[in-house]
Amino acid sequence: MDKREQWLLTFGEMCEWVSTLRTIQRELWLQPIAEGKWSIGEIISHFYFWDRFIYNDRLLKLESSDFNQANVEVMNKNASDYARSGISREELISMFIQSRKEICHFIQSLPGQRYEEPLKIGDNTITIEKYIVGMNEHDHHHKKQVKSFLKNKALVQE
Repeated sequence: MDKREQWLLTFGEMCEWVSTLRTIQRELWLQPIAEGKWSIGEIISHFYFWDRFIYNDRLLKLESSDFNQANVEVMNKNASDYARSGISREELISMFIQSRKEICHFIQSLPGQRYEEPLKIGDNTITIEKYIVGMNEHDHHHKKQVKSFLKNKALVQE
């Protein structure tokens, strides 16, 4: 299996896992997973906001190399506020899955050699490959947090 197929598989598995969150108890959706941490809803909104940024401000701008710097704190606050804005769990999960599918379609359409071309973002240089690897690591980090929270609530059996 090549890198692209592995990334698509991993992103697909993430969509499937997020979809299972439709069945958790409603009162847990916006309950912080630990003191000072986000809720499950905020984490999914966080995924969605970052996916939109990556798609619109990175992937779609590859040809122009006109990359905006991400304001991490503002984006994360906006994601948290959005999750608490009254948007339904179903709608937010569907939005995340759709945004991730857009990224998957883009990955499928991009010529393989583009994955290792350096991209200059501010003072940093990164490749699309490293960006995608970072997305997967980021997904895994938050997924692990959510699974631990749900396990502690005796809602998930390992």
